[in-house]
Amino acid sequence: MARVTKNNFLSGTINNLVFRNLNGVQVVQSKASKVRQTQKTKASGNEFRACSTWAKLLRQNLSSFLLHQTDSYMYRRLTGELYNALLSNTNLNKGERTPTNCSTAGLNGFEFNSHSLFKDYFLVDVQAGLNVQRQVVFNIPEMNCKQDMLFPQRYNNAELLLYCIAFLPENNTTVAEAYTMIELSNTATVMPPFSWTSPVFPEGCWVIAVAKLMYYTSDKFINKNYLNSKAFNPATLLLSAHS
Repeated sequence: MARVTKNNFLSGTINNLVFRNLNGVQVVQSKASKVRQTQKTKASGNEFRACSTWAKLLRQNLSSFLLHQTDSYMYRRLTGELYNALLSNTNLNKGERTPTNCSTAGLNGFEFNSHSLFKDYFLVDVQAGLNVQRQVVFNIPEMNCKQDMLFPQRYNNAELLLYCIAFLPENNTTVAEAYTMIELSNTATVMPPFSWTSPVFPEGCWVIAVAKLMYYTSDKFINKNYLNSKAFNPATLLLSAHS
């Protein structure tokens, strides 16, 4: 049903026509036809919505690591990468795939803050893998902090946080976690190769390993003044696997 507005414009619908006022101009459009969803398109939609839920669970389990210091669209990017990871499993039908029956290795290398990419500030390769004992093993090759790191102006010190968790997405429960911290300085010369192994994680969990650089200055009143914020937080996902 259409009606005449006080400005003598038609507003509403007549049969298959839609009348409206667009910046003082009468506009007439035909009604959009309804899209009939097939079972496959419904399954795809359900799968994507499920990825959004799983990405939210992952963010919640990493909340103490992320500290809300991500870019505003991180959650959308993470959902998209998780969905792409599920799509790589062509052995299962749409709607049957979950993070627990698909490889989520496609998340490896995901950057949590697009304003400050971890790979732009830490130039050597940080390796994280899950061994047969269900332990996360971190390895960093020999490096020179002056050459292999980027330090913001007036910040000469940093901490590299290596953190891993194991959680159950079915009930959103973190069942184990572990971390280590490495002190870094742009006055240091050569740092020898570094390796660290986590405790054994329970079987049947979603295991995530992440890394973050935390730059700071020191004074005699406050031990450490950290630079990291929502606008600057080099952090990355190193490993997504199943124990």
